[in-house]
Amino acid sequence: MSLKRDFAKEIRMISEEIQLLEIKRSRSQAALIESIISKQEPNPEDVQYFRAFTSQIEVKRERLQELTKSLEKLL
Repeated sequence: MSLKRDFAKEIRMISEEIQLLEIKRSRSQAALIESIISKQEPNPEDVQYFRAFTSQIEVKRERLQELTKSLEKLL
């Protein structure tokens, strides 16, 4: 029972972290889109932030999938 709760709690925490990272990524994404529309060179920091946030989101989604599968096996 406790293991199920632990998995559920971690799943909830990771989901919230993903949402926050997606918000941050959308800011840098907006800056990149604005650069493209304005036919200007994108700010290297915006590119770096976008890639970093995207990478973090992918890692957290993989962990979320692992936890979800583990939780399903317990149910």
